[in-house]
Amino acid sequence: MANTLGPYQIHPFADVFPLIQDDEFEDLVRDIKAHGLHDPILLNHDRTVLVDGRNRYLACEAAGIPLRFETLSADYSESMILDLIVSKNVTRRQLTAGQKAFLALEYEKAFSEEAKERQREVARRVADQVNGQVTGSTFVADRRQTSEQAAEQKSSAKAARTVGASPRAVQRAKAVATFAPELVDKVRSGEMALDQAEKQARQRMRALPEASPTEKPSPVMLTLRTHNGQEVQYPKPAGKPTFNNTDGEGISWARWSWNPVTGCLHGCSYCYAREITFRFPQVNPAGFTPLFHHERLSAPANTRIPEIHRDDPTWHRVFVCSMADLYGRWVPDEWILEVHSVMAANPLWEYLLLTKFPARYTKLDLPPSAWVGTSIDEQKRVRIAEDAFREIDGVKVKWLSIEPLREPLVFNDLSMFDWVVIGAQTETNQGVGADYKLVPAFAPDFEWVVDLVAQARESGCRVHLKPNLVNGKPGMKLPDEYPV
Repeated sequence: MANTLGPYQIHPFADVFPLIQDDEFEDLVRDIKAHGLHDPILLNHDRTVLVDGRNRYLACEAAGIPLRFETLSADYSESMILDLIVSKNVTRRQLTAGQKAFLALEYEKAFSEEAKERQREVARRVADQVNGQVTGSTFVADRRQTSEQAAEQKSSAKAARTVGASPRAVQRAKAVATFAPELVDKVRSGEMALDQAEKQARQRMRALPEASPTEKPSPVMLTLRTHNGQEVQYPKPAGKPTFNNTDGEGISWARWSWNPVTGCLHGCSYCYAREITFRFPQVNPAGFTPLFHHERLSAPANTRIPEIHRDDPTWHRVFVCSMADLYGRWVPDEWILEVHSVMAANPLWEYLLLTKFPARYTKLDLPPSAWVGTSIDEQKRVRIAEDAFREIDGVKVKWLSIEPLREPLVFNDLSMFDWVVIGAQTETNQGVGADYKLVPAFAPDFEWVVDLVAQARESGCRVHLKPNLVNGKPGMKLPDEYPV
């Protein structure tokens, strides 16, 4: 096919449609000579590309009739031009199923390229905005919305639908293009039916020798260390480390979690982190033994906030060590110092910290952007928390997590806290093998929650009630009283 007509480049997708031949072309020449050119030849916005009208162009030249053009506006995107070419050609032609299938393949190819260019342009704009606003190691995460495979399936379905080909015919055309490419032009010209070409392609495919299975390369192993110095071999993750996005209601007050340390020795009977760890032993070779993940320390610098969520404060918050207690008695000082150093180097994050051992906070220099918190699940922890938090200052937020609330709690004073979070106990599966047991969910009494909210309000604290208080199993029973 010609790539140009006169000074004009032919649009690649328009060039896929076969030119009319012989009597059909002569009829067009006679019609134009007798009645003139009814439909102008269509050019793109800068008049360099011929979008539609190759047959009319050639017929005008043969008839000696002056060419007449129409120009698309600059608002036409490439995908709009593709759809326009289809609408101008498919309805005019009597195309076979095979011709439509190969047109759909070309449409899919052009549509995919245009979609990729849009994605690249969006990525460039986001990168420019990030680089213009932030220097050094900063902001936060750009999740890919779809996989390449999903994008290909979407463009394939759109191509078949737009051109009017069946998805099955498009798959047949792909088989011919892959295993019998010399038959493609025969199908496009109408010389051969698609099913005949596909039959030959399938025969060739079956005749191919089976590919020998490729061995997966052995993973690169890292050596990590537990709190007591034992070495643990750990497969190096692919790609750069980033925060984990916390979809759902489990961590309802932050959009991210980051676990430079995993494992805990508190031994809480209801621990969700221990349940998750034993559910996925392949990625937790040390079990729930405390383990330092030095390979995750660059996550704050590598994570980017999607542009659409840039102004949402929850997307700037990261829960640190959702699978551990970073400040447990057993945690080596150097682990904490390394994690704090990374926080200080990436201050645009708000780091939510939580421990059942708050006294350790008082001996540390805490990151100024941290939300420093402690977890209380029973009355005996109340005084310890109050004493420790009276000594803490210079941080963004001081907060109290009462989750799970397992008994009524009374505080002498909550004024040292800025924020109080209250939640229920969710159901977990604990232990493995003979030690396995189901730990049921537990919802606190409504009055316990009301009393805590009243104490918090009296001290000027903000309050956050976790969704699991009411939507869990069984869920907190709300008052349902009647006067008689």
